[in-house]
Amino acid sequence: MAAIRRPGVMTIPYRRVADSVSRWRVWSLAEPLRALVLGVVAVAVAVTSIAPARTGWRPSDMAIFLALVGCGLITIESSRGVAEVHGTVGRDLQTVWYLTMAINLPPAYALFAPVPLCAYRLWRVRSGFAYRRVYSNATLSLAYGAASLLFHAIPRSVAGPSPGSGMHVLTWTGVAAGAGALAWLINNGFLLAAIKLSDRGARLRDLFGNREASTSDLIELTLAVSLSLVVAINPVLMALSLPSIVLYRRYLMHSQLVAQARIDDKTGLLNAGTWQHEGEVEFARAQRTGTPLAIAMIDIDHFKTVNDTVGHPAGDRVLRGIASAVRDDLRGYDLTGRYGGDEFAILFPHTRASEARRISERLRDKIAGDPVVIEDGSHAGYIFRLTVSIGVAAADSPCRSFSELIATADAALCQAKRAGRNRVGVLSDSAGKDGTRVS
Repeated sequence: MAAIRRPGVMTIPYRRVADSVSRWRVWSLAEPLRALVLGVVAVAVAVTSIAPARTGWRPSDMAIFLALVGCGLITIESSRGVAEVHGTVGRDLQTVWYLTMAINLPPAYALFAPVPLCAYRLWRVRSGFAYRRVYSNATLSLAYGAASLLFHAIPRSVAGPSPGSGMHVLTWTGVAAGAGALAWLINNGFLLAAIKLSDRGARLRDLFGNREASTSDLIELTLAVSLSLVVAINPVLMALSLPSIVLYRRYLMHSQLVAQARIDDKTGLLNAGTWQHEGEVEFARAQRTGTPLAIAMIDIDHFKTVNDTVGHPAGDRVLRGIASAVRDDLRGYDLTGRYGGDEFAILFPHTRASEARRISERLRDKIAGDPVVIEDGSHAGYIFRLTVSIGVAAADSPCRSFSELIATADAALCQAKRAGRNRVGVLSDSAGKDGTRVS
């Protein structure tokens, strides 16, 4: 006799799964960012699923793979207590293990390696959005899978499974470094695309092209190539490399936290405390050497109306747009920070009042002429044409403190606002407060 199935009993688990999937944060992403994230993850899953059928599995390869994964898990666990920096491109040395797998094992291993490490990190380090972690690990899978394919496609006379000796070990190392560079380009290319789609105002130079990032990437590549060479000679020797990689990973993550603590998270500029501290250092140097120095205090005119119109989250995006305009229009050695609320501060080293005024006028004109557009969120499409008032002060004499110089710039800013806003007020030490000029 056929069993009678009650309607709805078997569908409840599927309904729960569907409800859980529908709540994933990835669905709230705007297009085309959502398409990029889902597309890259889907390609990584497809390629990783196909690779095992095309791989010859050997116990020795599996032993090396498990040992390298174990090393990766140890490095994650050893630095689990160090908080991660969010909103930046993290550098955690996991790619050292990925490149070593890509060089010494068939491509399937490099493709699959991010899966256990990602799962372990999501389990042990519950921070950030899961979809970001999954996306970044999908890019790593594709990047180091491609690096492995490249390395194994090179003839044995140049590379091959063993580094050999003499000139061969040098060509082998060069090819390994080239494969690592290819993986870096692919991985960071995907990350760059996602960052620009999520925040069009993001400065990629700050994430990828600054000196600290370039140095960290170079050190990570050299460590990965060195470990690949060690494992190719004798896999047991990887145990000697583990302590140094663990220690450097902890140092690297800590230094990223220290660097991020200097930054205002809403604008990407220096925060008020850091700007004040570094400004005092520059001021003392200028006083000691007798070189000119000027500062400018910038206030966005009627910024409260932006928050009242579109709310604080959208107002923060407008604030970030203004901050980007301020930063992009200045010289590389000028010191820019968010001083508080909608006020910014700029320090101009080796600059007299006339030059600081000229730069400030140019900046004021640029902000007034460039509208800020909200491109995402519930207020997408809103356009704001904002102006700024700027107060400039110059340290023309060696008889005052940095805090007094800031107070002078604030006085010039107040003069500019009283004169009708969207103006630049200038006050130098030698002029006194009655010497304020507003334009």
